[in-house]
Amino acid sequence: MFSEFKIDRILVPTDFSETANLAINHALDVAKRFNAEISLIHVLEKGAYQGIFAPSRKTEFNELESAQARLQEDANRIEEEHGINVTQEVVSGRIYEEIVRAADEVGADMIVMGTHGASGWEEFFVGSNAFKVVTQSSCPVLSIQEQAKNPECLNIILPLDSTPETRQKVRYAVTMAKKFGSTIHIASLLTEDNEEIRYDFEKKVKQITEYLDREGIPHTVATLVGSNLATMTMNFAESKGGNLIVMMTEQESNLTGFLMGPFAQQIVNHSRIPVLSISPEDLTNVDDSFHALG
Repeated sequence: MFSEFKIDRILVPTDFSETANLAINHALDVAKRFNAEISLIHVLEKGAYQGIFAPSRKTEFNELESAQARLQEDANRIEEEHGINVTQEVVSGRIYEEIVRAADEVGADMIVMGTHGASGWEEFFVGSNAFKVVTQSSCPVLSIQEQAKNPECLNIILPLDSTPETRQKVRYAVTMAKKFGSTIHIASLLTEDNEEIRYDFEKKVKQITEYLDREGIPHTVATLVGSNLATMTMNFAESKGGNLIVMMTEQESNLTGFLMGPFAQQIVNHSRIPVLSISPEDLTNVDDSFHALG
């Protein structure tokens, strides 16, 4: 039987910005549907000031006290208004490292975080904190940009590539679709188009659509051909009124296909639609019948 993934605890990093508050709203919606608890974390970035500009101990202490007070206020508001259990933590360190550590420590099943996006040298040489969390987290990461005001999830975008791993994210899409009453829009992404490649994709898609039919999930199917798979995915998502893109993160270096290297980073950093990123190592417990697809 197909096993749905469970969400019992959601970690939400916050810097008290508008985008972080949007992430909290999305996390609240997910928590209510899954009957989950929420853990809030604020990271005082270590090394943000250097040399003569380094803050004094008193300044650091004041920042810590202020952050703790604001986080406690957010936790109290969530508990009072939504009846959801909330824990909170303020720490000092590198933002992405502390988020990943906290997720492991609290046993988070999902991280929901806002991303302010990245461009230019930051994107290609440093990378956003959101993307670093995505690539290092042991649990799925839902990244939210400032355009995603509404947490509704009526249309889920499921891009498929030529790798075996691409189907492993289907159970995540199905679980979310059941909780939100969503339609899943499948996109077969091809960098080249010939009869053999189309046959392989059609076989894979047929098995997945049959599975969705058994699960009672409405769906559509499209085939897209192009060179920039990230742009293809985001444009397709926009055209379908997408509320969520479900994608895999980095694959093994000997694999070819969707979302290797800069493609995943482009989507996390630039998608106006929330992105649920799944790491292949998270999917070892998928049942044999689902692995047998294909």
